[in-house]
Amino acid sequence: MIMKRFAKSFLSICLMAAIGFASGQTFTTFTTTDGLPDNFCSGGVAIDNNNDVWVGTALGLAKYDGVNWTTYTTTDGLVDNYVLCVAVDGNDVWVGTPQGLSKFNGTSWTNYTTVDGLADNTINYVFADASHNIWAATGIGLNMFNGATWTTFTTTSGLLGDDIKYITESPTDVIWVGALGGYSEFISPSSFTSYAIASIDSLASDNIFAIAVEDDGDKYVGTWNGISLIDVDDNWVENIQMGEGLYNNFVQDIKIAPNGDIWVGCFASYNGDGGVSYYDISAGTWTSYSVPQGLADMQVVRLAPDQNGDIWVATGNGLTKISGITAIDETAALNLTMTPNPANDFITLTTDEIPQQISILNACGQVVSTTETCSNSTTISISALPAGLYLIQVKTSDGLRTGKFIKE
Repeated sequence: MIMKRFAKSFLSICLMAAIGFASGQTFTTFTTTDGLPDNFCSGGVAIDNNNDVWVGTALGLAKYDGVNWTTYTTTDGLVDNYVLCVAVDGNDVWVGTPQGLSKFNGTSWTNYTTVDGLADNTINYVFADASHNIWAATGIGLNMFNGATWTTFTTTSGLLGDDIKYITESPTDVIWVGALGGYSEFISPSSFTSYAIASIDSLASDNIFAIAVEDDGDKYVGTWNGISLIDVDDNWVENIQMGEGLYNNFVQDIKIAPNGDIWVGCFASYNGDGGVSYYDISAGTWTSYSVPQGLADMQVVRLAPDQNGDIWVATGNGLTKISGITAIDETAALNLTMTPNPANDFITLTTDEIPQQISILNACGQVVSTTETCSNSTTISISALPAGLYLIQVKTSDGLRTGKFIKE
């Protein structure tokens, strides 16, 4: 039953390239011009019960109510202006920084540091569970706050690593923790059952950066080598990587939208390449977006679906809202293959429909090559291009299709 979600028959839309398109989507980007305190959304994004948007930036916390932006800084009570993470718990907003954790109840601020029981002041991720416990990820352990006291968990508690990267909760209220070393299920009150390549030999990697859990208990475990799909009984099902439709294999975040679609934020810091991919469960297809489609920046930090079905993407150069998502129209799909990839001297594109124009863009979005074509198979010389990652845009009568390749 699981396997049909990512059936390999859909891979004809891509060959070592994340090809995708959707009709009707709108990209709206917010920056300092609109009211953000800084364009670097270092702390990601969270949505509260009123559908207000909370964004952590390098110069403070911002709230957007759909009309106006409000900024909060150390002047208001925030422990530090450089925000690393943000989470919502009812009427409270929790903000992680390099100097501790702040709670804002809408009126006043309460700050927590190592003096109060945190393992470390640098909070890399914060999560509020269904019981209103607050979980804080640090580089030297995991903290849990029950409203009165802080508890610290480390490898001595059963975690596979103390550098915690992610925390989430299943629909059945099970806490899952991702770390450098593996991922773990919290067994109340103080132990963990942990998983890594040593116990699941097909796991994409032991370095876990994101986890999402479906209603049926299946888990999407995001790593720096793609996503591993793990079933409710903790059996490996398959790995989902660039070849299967991800923008790239460096997963930064995974969220499940209210309609069940899977959203994935990707960013590879070594080459600055990043984007957003989503799996449409009704169409059975992956679609990817990056700067050419309207994303503010390739550095994807975090994602958050809102109550309207829109997806908010915190990036290195602004906040983008993706709205109006509709399923891919298979009847209009451009079947595109790109070989070889990676490539050295040339690359050949083969399509079902004759393209009007093929453009190659560098990682900054600058056009470096344009080819007019009148054939379903086009070979383009890339020998003069410097080594690196390139985007490719194929213009057809239906619009633009975007993929990518690597020049070695």
